Amino acid sequence: ELGDVAAAGKKLTLPEGVPAAWVTSVAKELAASKGRGLIVIGSRQPAAVHALGLAINQALGNIGTTLQLAAPADADEVDVATDIKSLVDAANAGSVDTLVLLGGNPVYDAPADVAFAAALAKIPVSVHLSSHVDETSVKCAWHLPRNHEYENWGDLKSLDGTLTIQQPLILPLRDTRSDIELLALIAATPERKMLDLVRTTFNASAGAAFTTDHAWKRTLRDGLIAGSAPAFAAPPALKGGDVATALTKLKVAAAPTKDALEVVFSLCPKLVDGRHANNSWLCELPDPMTKIVWDNVATFSPATAKALGIKGGDLVTLTRGGVSIQIAAWITPGHADNSVTAFLGWGRTNAGRVGDFRGFNVYPLRTLDALTFAGDVKLSSTGEKYKISQTQDHNSMEGRPIAREATLATYKQKPKFAEMEAPPPQSLPLWKKADYTKGHKWGMTIDLNACTGCNACTVACQAENNIHVVGKEQVGKGREMLWLRLDRYFVGDEENPSVAHQPLACVQCEEAPCENVCPVNATAHSPEGLNDMAYNRCIGTRYCANNCPYKVRRFNYLDWKSEFWNPGDLTAAPIDPPKTIQMQYNPDVTVRMRGVMEKCTYCVQRIQRAKIETKRAGRDIRDGDIVTACQQSCSADAIVFGDLNDKTSRVAKLTELDRRYRLLGEIGTAPRTTYLAKVRNPNPELETVSPSHGNGAGEGAEKHG
Repeated sequence: ELGDVAAAGKKLTLPEGVPAAWVTSVAKELAASKGRGLIVIGSRQPAAVHALGLAINQALGNIGTTLQLAAPADADEVDVATDIKSLVDAANAGSVDTLVLLGGNPVYDAPADVAFAAALAKIPVSVHLSSHVDETSVKCAWHLPRNHEYENWGDLKSLDGTLTIQQPLILPLRDTRSDIELLALIAATPERKMLDLVRTTFNASAGAAFTTDHAWKRTLRDGLIAGSAPAFAAPPALKGGDVATALTKLKVAAAPTKDALEVVFSLCPKLVDGRHANNSWLCELPDPMTKIVWDNVATFSPATAKALGIKGGDLVTLTRGGVSIQIAAWITPGHADNSVTAFLGWGRTNAGRVGDFRGFNVYPLRTLDALTFAGDVKLSSTGEKYKISQTQDHNSMEGRPIAREATLATYKQKPKFAEMEAPPPQSLPLWKKADYTKGHKWGMTIDLNACTGCNACTVACQAENNIHVVGKEQVGKGREMLWLRLDRYFVGDEENPSVAHQPLACVQCEEAPCENVCPVNATAHSPEGLNDMAYNRCIGTRYCANNCPYKVRRFNYLDWKSEFWNPGDLTAAPIDPPKTIQMQYNPDVTVRMRGVMEKCTYCVQRIQRAKIETKRAGRDIRDGDIVTACQQSCSADAIVFGDLNDKTSRVAKLTELDRRYRLLGEIGTAPRTTYLAKVRNPNPELETVSPSHGNGAGEGAEKHG
C-alpha cells in the first residue's frame, strides 16, 4: 500500500500513537527511493514482523541492492525457546540421564516458566563447562573450568557462510579446556588438542586446494578462506495475497495503558545477558543513556511517570502473571509512553565477588511467550527510595553551545555555524607564548556526527592507562576516576528529544588554566604541547582540578589498588591484587597511588614508543604511526589523532573543515582537541509528529534547542 499512500494520501487504520502524517511521509520517501532504501526490523520483533519487513523490502526492490539474502550459517539451527522447553519436559519425564552444558547459564537466564533448575535436579549426571562457578554450576553435579574465548582455537562460519579460523591471543592462564576439546574427549576422537582438531576440520571442509601447509598459513594470516561463502540466495517469491493472508492471522495486542504496562526486556549494553556481571570495569562503566553505574533500572517516560505518581529512584514492584519483582524506576525523556524498559543481566547471586547481588534480576518476568517484550504488567510503589549513583546527573546544556549541532538546511545556509560569533577576549600575556610551529604538535579531532555514545573509548582508555574502579559509593560522591567521559544531552522537547553524545577528556590546552595554579609544577607543558603530569611531584592540592573549566582531572582520594581488595579498612596493611589482576596492568603506564591527580595524556606512552621505533627504523614518524587507545577502539572512526604540523595528516585536514570548533574556546584556553559539530537531516514535515522513540534517562531535557 506504500504507493497508494504516497500517491493518493490513502488513509490507513493506525495503532494509537502512530501519527498518520508520519506514515504518509515515510511511505512517500520509500516509494520515491525504490532500490535505494531499506526497512530494518528490530531484533526483538517476532518472526511474522520480520517476514512483513522482508515483503516490504521486496516490494520496494531493495533485495539484491541494499539487502542481500544468505542461507543460515548453521543449517541445523533450532529455536532456543522450543529446544529448552523440550529438554525440560524430557528431564521431568526421566528421559535424560546425562546432560553436558557448554557454557551458558540457564539456571539464571532461562525463561522463568520452564523451571530449568527444578528439571536439572532430576538429571542423574550433569556437567557444566564454564569459566566461572555460576548459578548453573552450583546446581550441576560437575563443574569443569572452561577456556576464555581469547584462549581458544576454533573454526567458524560468518553470517554469509565464509569459513574463518579463530586464533588464540594468549595461552590458557589456568588448567582449563575448550568446548571442542571436551567434545573430542566425549567422542573419543584421535585428536585431543584444539589446534589439531581445528586443522582436521579445516582439511575436511576447506577442499583439497586448501589442505597444504602453505594454504593453512595463508588462511591464518588472512583469518578466512576467501571465496568460501556460497552465493547469495535468490529473492523469495512473496505474493501480496500470501502476505495479506498471513497478516490476518496475527493478533493485534491491545495498546498499553498505565494500568496495563508493556515491559521491554533489553540486554544490558554493558553486561549483555549477565555474562560480564563480575567485570568491575563494566559494572562501573556509565550506562550510555542514564549514566548510572553499578545498577540497572526500569525506565519510564515523563508522562507515564507522572500518571503513575513515581519519581526517579523510587523502588517499584512490577507484576506479570502472578510473578513480581522489585526494581528502581528512572525517568527517561523520549521514552515511549506506558512502556517500561527493563535491562537484563543484573541481580546475579553467583557471579563472583564483584557481581554478586548487584542491581535487580528481571528474568523472573520473562517467559517463553514473552522473550523480548510482554504486556499487561502492573506497577505498584513500595514507598521506598533506592540510592543510585551516576557520573552525570544533568541532562541539559542550559542554552550553552557545548555539543553544537544544526540541521542540514541551516548548515547549507551557514556552513560555519559552529564557530563562535566573537573571538576570545585578548589580554596582556603573563608569560612568553610558546612556539609550537617546529617539531611535532599533537592534536585530536572528535566528530560528533559519527559518535554513537557506545563507551568503547572509555573502556579502552581505562585498560590502556591502568585506571582503577572506585565502587558505587565513591562514584556517588563524585570520585569516579575515568579519564574519558561521554557526556549525554537531551535536546528539544522532553517528550520527544534528540540526543547528543560528546566524548570529553583533557583537551590539552595550549594556555592551560591548570598549570599556572600548581604550586609544585606537577603539571606542565612539553615542547610538543602536551599537558604532562609528573606524578611524583603532585602533593594533592587539587588546585588544578578546581581551575579546569572542562572538569576532566581525577584525584585519587584513596589507594584504589589496595582498597578494592580490602574495602573500608584504611588502617589495614596494603593488599596486592591477585596475579591475574596485576597482569592486566599496562607496564608502560605508572600505577598511581593515593593523593595524586591524573588525567588524559593523549597516550603519551604510545607517542614515545613510536618515536623510538621510527628512530630505530631510520625514518620520521608518519601519519597513522601513533594511534591512541580511544581512537583504536572507536568503530565509528569518530576520533582522529595526529600531528597538526603535518598538513597532510588526517587530523590537520579535519581541523580545516567548516564544522570544526573549540569547546569553550571563547575563554582563551586554546584546546588541542577540537570537535566537528553534528548535522542532523530531519524531515521538515515530521519534526513535530515523529512517534516517541528510544531509551534515554534522566529527570529533564534541554529546552533551548
